[in-house]
Amino acid sequence: MTSKIRQASFSGSQQRQTGWLTSEDKYLQASYPIAQLLDLALASDVPQHKLLRGTGIFVEDLAPLAHVHVDAQFYGGVRMNIRQLAVLADNIAHYLPKEEIAARWGARLWPGFAGPFSQALAMATDLGDFLRSLYQYRHWLAPGLVPCFSEQNGYRILHWQNMFGLSPRAEILLREAYMTALVSVTREQSHKDSAEWICFIGQCDDSQLRRMRVYCGEQTTAGGGGSFMAIPETVLSAPWAAGSARIRDMAVAQANTLTAGIPAESFTEQVTGFLANTFPEVPSLTDTASRFGISSATLKRYLAVDGMRYQQVADQLRLRHSLELMHFQGLSNEAIADALRLGDGANFRRSFRRWTKLLPSDAREALSGRLPPLIADHSSADHSSPKSAQSIRSQRQ
Repeated sequence: MTSKIRQASFSGSQQRQTGWLTSEDKYLQASYPIAQLLDLALASDVPQHKLLRGTGIFVEDLAPLAHVHVDAQFYGGVRMNIRQLAVLADNIAHYLPKEEIAARWGARLWPGFAGPFSQALAMATDLGDFLRSLYQYRHWLAPGLVPCFSEQNGYRILHWQNMFGLSPRAEILLREAYMTALVSVTREQSHKDSAEWICFIGQCDDSQLRRMRVYCGEQTTAGGGGSFMAIPETVLSAPWAAGSARIRDMAVAQANTLTAGIPAESFTEQVTGFLANTFPEVPSLTDTASRFGISSATLKRYLAVDGMRYQQVADQLRLRHSLELMHFQGLSNEAIADALRLGDGANFRRSFRRWTKLLPSDAREALSGRLPPLIADHSSADHSSPKSAQSIRSQRQ
């Protein structure tokens, strides 16, 4: 597979025959919902030039065009890339670390005002249908982070993965917004409080944990080594009253027209998908480059366009699976090390601490007593590592 990364400013009609979506491609409409995020930040006392520093955008770029037809608002106007959004998110998190901006933005984010992409969400027939549309149009609906799914013991696990080299502050802000958005829309559509959900967030201060429990439920917990969501499989197919398969299909057709010519994946996503298929074996950089028909130097250069490194991509995949094996299957350090091909338990402890700044024992202790019975029962069971390794290989990104 040979290709060249090309930097471009996309419009609905532009075609790109080769390449991958990159953090420098200007395809995001600079109005809703990004304007909502900036409006929330501008309500503070922080000057707008500080919030926009380094983004290369102006407030006027994000203003809705009230005097033109709604289609023109969506199809035309100023466009921005993921890197600009990431800088904006980083600035907001830096200057307003104690504010509820991410959660408040997330609570009003979906279905939202992203044209047919939002319409596809609004007409979803159930949560499973919603998640399929969210993943299909992830780069428009949840730019900057990629939703990655797996199944564990009756739960659909959702990780919001950083595959565009976001700073830690930007990653935390966007993840909090998208987690809040998903819980919020589910509560509204299903008329339930989502009490069966669990939102896991990484290391955070008490104020952030209290905020997340307000917006995402009292079962939200921190310190388990990573940030992800556990959704009971039983709620995925519960009908949503406002859903319409016919109107959803119309919106999907319109959305597909808008995305024609724009790559569906970034290069990092393709590499992650390749590693997921070989997991728990992780090919060398040279072998992976050969799979893509490029040199090792070219592979590193393509990843670097999005601020990523090959070791970082592999470690993110290992961490995702180690968290699931630890918290949902209750495996020991030795069993996880065997399942992930990391040698022995001591190697896994060192790797986990490098990934999370925590020891595995600290991560387990943080979640002790906060897991629902179904997960807790499995966590106390004795699972063999060969079975776990086979389960890992069967899971795709």
